[in-house]
Amino acid sequence: MAESAFEKLVEHARSENVVVVGAGLAGLVAALECAKVGLRVTVVEASERLGGAIAHAEVAGVMVDLGATGWATRNGAVDALVTELGLADEAIEPATSDVWVAVSGAVLPYPAQNVAGIPANPWDPVVRKVIGWAGTWRAYLDRLRPPLTIGQERNLGALVRRRMGAQIHNRLVAPLTRGRYGLPPDAVDVSLIAPGLGSALTRTGSLAAAAGELIAVAGDQAAAPPIRGLAGGLTRLVDALVARLGDYGVSVVTAARVSQLTAQGDSWTVTAQTVDGTQDLPADAVIVATGAADAARLVPFSVPALLERELVQEVITLVASAPAPAEPHTTVFTANPATEPVVASDETQRWANSVPGVRVARLTYGDLDTAAPTSELSDEDVFLKAARDAEALLGLPADAIVEARRDRWVQPPSALMRGRDEAAETLRARVRAVRGIGLVGAWASGPGLARVVAHAREEAERLRVNLLWGTHADGVTLGEDHPLDKREETP
Repeated sequence: MAESAFEKLVEHARSENVVVVGAGLAGLVAALECAKVGLRVTVVEASERLGGAIAHAEVAGVMVDLGATGWATRNGAVDALVTELGLADEAIEPATSDVWVAVSGAVLPYPAQNVAGIPANPWDPVVRKVIGWAGTWRAYLDRLRPPLTIGQERNLGALVRRRMGAQIHNRLVAPLTRGRYGLPPDAVDVSLIAPGLGSALTRTGSLAAAAGELIAVAGDQAAAPPIRGLAGGLTRLVDALVARLGDYGVSVVTAARVSQLTAQGDSWTVTAQTVDGTQDLPADAVIVATGAADAARLVPFSVPALLERELVQEVITLVASAPAPAEPHTTVFTANPATEPVVASDETQRWANSVPGVRVARLTYGDLDTAAPTSELSDEDVFLKAARDAEALLGLPADAIVEARRDRWVQPPSALMRGRDEAAETLRARVRAVRGIGLVGAWASGPGLARVVAHAREEAERLRVNLLWGTHADGVTLGEDHPLDKREETP
């Protein structure tokens, strides 16, 4: 590229304004992607806190993560970000990853050889202890039934009940989908939670055999995605992002609620309500990084109703003064979301907390279809219930609890939800039809830090290419007056 063209590119980048509405992880990542190529970026956040679902607090003198505690490493997106921010040496992996299931008053090991909770061998003694002899025989009968091409059945719950019976569904599949994804099995898309299961069933003739084939082919990849965290908690990732944005001269405005986006030709005006009154911010591009409800209020097109659904859960954090139990349970799924937490976890055991004599536990209540049984209880009653549940599920003595904390989290349902892919594709088409606007965040990408970061980077890249090179979704090329018009370049 000729020097004059390069200089024009730099000048052009510095003249383009991007406003990011929302300072959760998606908004911060999108802002960084725009800022590091020279665009002028302003981040506007309605609250006084940055980070969204990444938050921490001190409970009984111990700093604990309240929202996200780690990230899936499968797509490498968060690992790349952590490395870019100089935190790679601070990444940690779980010390243990044992999984249990609570049924009929007992806490039993969760079968390791499974796909989406479907066991590869119903006769495995570990499986039989969970589902009983009757459940095992019923699951075995699946081998005698005609094969079914799953392409005709996307409902995981309906498929499992029909092929393997109620016990496999109620005691293995449902506890896993509720505890890990916040979804009952009937809301889960088979092709998303277990890609390839349909064709494997057709080849092998049973769900168990199909699960076994997928496990054999994929090896460890058939298990839950490996996760990582950060020593000292995930808020360090937010702090590092904010510091890097400062290095690039990004302006971060908090306590400013955006009330309106107004299009004016190829430009936008972002109207925000601040403590000092109304402020209008000019923008050549706007990235909306809010929740679904606020995004639907701001953007100039409709949002598919399915993407506006919300998963409301209560998370109770307990800190206790107690040694590790003789048989620790790191993660426990349960079978009755109407009365029990969908998942209980021993965070000290998981992350090998080094504070001697201190244990931290998290109990999560409620799924997409079942309100948290704690939602109508007072704080005192909630903490008593959580203490009893933690004792029964994790072996944490109720009388050893020093302090408890209650948090209510509202988030989008898992990306595994039936119909979500189609709704997301509809949304992407509507976004790309409007010049100079982008949508990021867990509701648009699907929850989970790995999805959120990858999507935020993709969306920011699309918009910055639009701003810098004059391209758009419809393939618009550079105009004669664009600073990078090829006629001004020399070989």
